[in-house]
Amino acid sequence: MMIQAHSFREQPAVIRTTIGFVVFATVLCLLFGPVGILYALGLEVLYVLIYVSATAFAALLDSDEY
Repeated sequence: MMIQAHSFREQPAVIRTTIGFVVFATVLCLLFGPVGILYALGLEVLYVLIYVSATAFAALLDSDEY
């Protein structure tokens, strides 16, 4: 019986982002209490906005790629 080991980088971007968010929210919750979850949500929204604007900018530069 062969067991395949999947690395973190092979996971889809949605899974990596979700795992990262859960770890980040847990750390902030332990440090700041329940308000840490709000900090994590705010930083996650900021991350998504930066990602979407960077992708849109890249699509403007090279529309064949994106």
